[in-house]
Amino acid sequence: MINFAPDNPIARLLEAPPLQQMAFQALSRGRNLNQSEIDRFREHGVVAIDLFRPWSTQVDWVLFNGEYFEFADEGDDRGEQVLTMGVISDNGLIDAVAWHPATRRLAVWLGVGFALGEYKIRDHMENSSTGLPVFRSPLGWLRAGCEGIVIVRKTFAHIVLKKVPLLLAEDESHRIELVGMFPVGGARPRILVRCSADPGPAHKLEAVA
Repeated sequence: MINFAPDNPIARLLEAPPLQQMAFQALSRGRNLNQSEIDRFREHGVVAIDLFRPWSTQVDWVLFNGEYFEFADEGDDRGEQVLTMGVISDNGLIDAVAWHPATRRLAVWLGVGFALGEYKIRDHMENSSTGLPVFRSPLGWLRAGCEGIVIVRKTFAHIVLKKVPLLLAEDESHRIELVGMFPVGGARPRILVRCSADPGPAHKLEAVA
């Protein structure tokens, strides 16, 4: 299997495994952010370049179904306009995430991806790690320069993150939420609250109509 470098996930796409090609084609169907949308993100503390890494943020139409979504055609009365983002793992691009800022909904397309930024998990597996930042929503993650993760499939957190020594939550209520993702008495990381200057909740962003 070809491993794409996180900073160059499109490299050698024609030789990529089918899963990566599917995810790439799915994300390519959306449109680029326009200047007005980019400016709105900037007003919420996001540096514009971070909207395009590790994968370009797109605008598309989807149908939500729990933690999954399907793509819809623009103008479909059932569809909702969202932002789509790529899930990058150690094996490169593997899935797409749909994010509806106004309702804070997150969902995956293929069901292979676990979190935005999940390739960052490998950098925090040692006890010497200063902690893996976890964000409630993509907005906080984007504000932080895409450092850390945004959990999309919460039911898998206890499997994927149980060997991470330390998670850093946004605040106390978020810490309690993360603790609740792990079985009582089972293996789980230490979970602490990090210092944050987050200027506001993600649902205040109206990046899509």
